[in-house]
Amino acid sequence: MSEGMENALRYHIEIDLSQKDSPHAQLIRLTGRNKEVLEVGPATGYVTKVLQQRGCRVSCIENDPQAAQIAAAFSKRMIVADVETVDFASTFPEQRFDVITFGDVLEHLVDPLGVLIRLKEMLNRGGYIVASVPNIGHSSIRLALLKGRFEYTEKGLLDRTHLRFFTQQSLASLFHEAGYDVRTWRRIVLDPFSTEVEVREQDYPVWLSEAARGDAEGITYQYVVRAHPIKEAANGRVFSSFPKPPGRDLVDQLWCWDKDVQKEISVRDAALAEARDRLDATNAKVAERDALLAERDRSLQEVHAQLAEINESLGYRLLQSYRTRIGRLFPKGSRRGTPYRLMGSFVRRAAEARTETVSRRKRPTKDGSRGPGNQQ
Repeated sequence: MSEGMENALRYHIEIDLSQKDSPHAQLIRLTGRNKEVLEVGPATGYVTKVLQQRGCRVSCIENDPQAAQIAAAFSKRMIVADVETVDFASTFPEQRFDVITFGDVLEHLVDPLGVLIRLKEMLNRGGYIVASVPNIGHSSIRLALLKGRFEYTEKGLLDRTHLRFFTQQSLASLFHEAGYDVRTWRRIVLDPFSTEVEVREQDYPVWLSEAARGDAEGITYQYVVRAHPIKEAANGRVFSSFPKPPGRDLVDQLWCWDKDVQKEISVRDAALAEARDRLDATNAKVAERDALLAERDRSLQEVHAQLAEINESLGYRLLQSYRTRIGRLFPKGSRRGTPYRLMGSFVRRAAEARTETVSRRKRPTKDGSRGPGNQQ
């Protein structure tokens, strides 16, 4: 297996167009449907296949013969050559393209500027370039540099086969110098501590980690751009919006907003879960209180039942009848009631005296003996 084929297989991926943070999905969406496409560097054709499914007619330039053989199954025409040495006019003498794509290719070229300039003549009227490019300005690279590290990896931002490195500004400069206006920017966002670059959040101050996450370019892992040839008016005036910062595209803003909304939803869900826990605790206390109130109500019902039973008893009814008759015979405050009251008072005093006498007999004397009537 050739080295080029090994490299091609390293990048092979199954594409899911629903993934917002996939540079391949973004490149395909920006390319559009039913286009005449020139794909530079298709590798094994994983993007070519999806473009074909979307009605595009794709011609390819691939420098690895084995990878080209696989991608050819999905292409209209396959050119096996180094794109930097191809004579486009003679290779495609009667063909022009609606879209020319560079999927993670520009950073592998010795002279990307020259290629972009020469390909401009291969575009149809209204045609454009679509390219995905890693961002060397990502915060993971910046943080690694603070530790004095710039180490190449098998894939990613510091892919060992990269010859060129771009930031948003230098990428805009490249296209502008080649005669293009970058009208659309897509940002592929990735947390600085979640890339293949080995940086650990705990190795940096909190304020620095927050700053790394707070910078728009710092969290942009890749840019996917759509660039149109710059039009020149008769007076020589160039119509260009250079430099156009990323994140201003409406769809890009909506996706960033979607991420913010999802983050806010997560925070609110956590707060809601905490509120539910507090509510559950309150409900438990209320249930406990309700149980105590129910027990009290049962006790009151038992007391009322006992009182009702007493009220219904024969002895209680006789006692009530006796009190009623006495009250009638000897009304309170009347002269007839005086003897009855005196008799009642006498009986109470006699009872109290009897109780006191019994109590004294049971108390011991000073010599330890009991009072009169208690001698053995």
